[in-house]
Amino acid sequence: MTSAHGLPHWNLDGFFPEGKIDIYQALKVLEERFVKFGQVRKSLEGHEPLPAADFLKFLDQLEEIHREAQLLAGYASLNFAQDTSDQKVQSLMFKVDSVMAELENEVLFFSLWWKDLPDEQAAPLLEAAPRHRYMLTRERDLKKHTLTEAEEKIINLKDLTGCDFLTRLYDTITNAYLYRAEFLPPDQKRDLTREELMNYVRHHRPEYRAGAYQELYRVYGQAQATLGQIYQSLTQDWYYEEVVLRHHASPIASRNKQNDLKDETVESLLRVCQQKAPEVFGRYFKVKAQRLGIPTLRRYDIYAPLKPATKTYTFDQALKEVDQAFRAFDSEFADLALRVSKSNRLSALISPGKQSGAFCSSTIPGETPWVLMNYQGHQHDLFTLAHELGHAVHSLLASNLSLFEFHSALPMAETASTFGEMLLTEHFRKNCDQSDIESLSFSLLDDAYATVGRQAFFSLFELEAHEMTNQGATVDELSKAYSQNLQKQFGDSVLVAPEFCHEWASIPHFFHTPFYVYAYAFGQLLVYSLWNLYQNEGPSFVPKMKAILAKGGSASPEEILRQANLGPLDDHFWLGGFKVIESFIPKD
Repeated sequence: MTSAHGLPHWNLDGFFPEGKIDIYQALKVLEERFVKFGQVRKSLEGHEPLPAADFLKFLDQLEEIHREAQLLAGYASLNFAQDTSDQKVQSLMFKVDSVMAELENEVLFFSLWWKDLPDEQAAPLLEAAPRHRYMLTRERDLKKHTLTEAEEKIINLKDLTGCDFLTRLYDTITNAYLYRAEFLPPDQKRDLTREELMNYVRHHRPEYRAGAYQELYRVYGQAQATLGQIYQSLTQDWYYEEVVLRHHASPIASRNKQNDLKDETVESLLRVCQQKAPEVFGRYFKVKAQRLGIPTLRRYDIYAPLKPATKTYTFDQALKEVDQAFRAFDSEFADLALRVSKSNRLSALISPGKQSGAFCSSTIPGETPWVLMNYQGHQHDLFTLAHELGHAVHSLLASNLSLFEFHSALPMAETASTFGEMLLTEHFRKNCDQSDIESLSFSLLDDAYATVGRQAFFSLFELEAHEMTNQGATVDELSKAYSQNLQKQFGDSVLVAPEFCHEWASIPHFFHTPFYVYAYAFGQLLVYSLWNLYQNEGPSFVPKMKAILAKGGSASPEEILRQANLGPLDDHFWLGGFKVIESFIPKD
């Protein structure tokens, strides 16, 4: 389906394999299936060991009803993403979330039974279920952080009107913002969405870059008191549940556990980034200032192009460029990426109320993912397209896994997407004019900063912000801490204007998924290691890369990388990624 603007827009009527359905009736049927599964509880209450055949039958039933639940939840989520201001969509989203929480409570007993099962009874059942082995092992590993059935049920229900509601409220508020384009000539002034506004931060005219940032943080600055209260509530909710109730050692330790990463691994990643990012990117920013002919880079100028970006791409041209880049690596890689657009599962049109940014939504194994972006025809939009289609390839390569092991842990989830960006970079390097090579290298370094340096310091701020909030810090004190974080990040290499103290309130991940963002730095530095292997091994590397992606979430990130002979995830590993970044920095 193509919009009047020539951009693809998905048709959610084709979301369900069986065709258009009455979602409210489907929710009732699903509820009946969940309640029926509750009868399994009687089979688990006996003292005799459960036969393996019964255990496998119960797992199959549980997977099937969760598949249906994932589809219904995915449908509601995609409707909400395409218009967060639609009241009917908001109501449907809340209804689906409410039903899902109630239904999860209906089958909660099975997970708790499995966690509590003595080792001698669990071992033969685990041996009989290789398709679910990792999930089942992880469940038992989480036992010490699991509460009683009654407590778990209360948490599932209170989240509906607590943290889940607050994140939806944040989205509804911020996606409704419109921005004044006062920095543009009179005949071009109009209200802009955030996506349209942020296009100007890469403009060749410095006053446009400054104007876009100033307008963005004028709006967020005015709303900071409200958004800050939402953030304070979310961080305190996270602390009380994850630290006080579930007894994780720290707020970030809970996310590490969910990612199946050792705390020491994440500490190593952030330690190296904290030490190396200011040095490496600081050197790059000084070189970039020289190329731009200014004494010192301003924060407004981080993503400034070396020369005006005159070339734009239709969406069909963008898709062709990404296809060629992926196909040079592997034909299956490219074919899987194209399946998204061929299946009418890509929305690229910018519209009021549409969720900002971009994402790839994979609902169930084997189903073609859905991709949302806000396309404007610039080269960086092509990299966004390559990134999201990389996620889709990852999902489709892992389609043989069970629903419970299909989705990758967050750090591994960025592997195919960032690798896709590297493929597109290589494609442009081989096909662009020699005069454009330096601009492309600078663009790669801009993205490396955005993905490694910026995201790592986001994580460092989150660590501080969660601690401060739980000690009673005000919203203004959080903004002051964020300003200090920026100063540590940039040192004397970049001048940071005062309004950037509001930036933290504009980062959705802080509100949606605490401590998500270190996954970007993890994924980017990992991809640099994988890229080195590809450069050294050539076509023989392709099966290795596809094997890594095909594992989805069926093993821990460290186990997947160990099998790929990438070595331990220690300081040396992360420093290797920074060496790749340094290799792209032009000499002064």
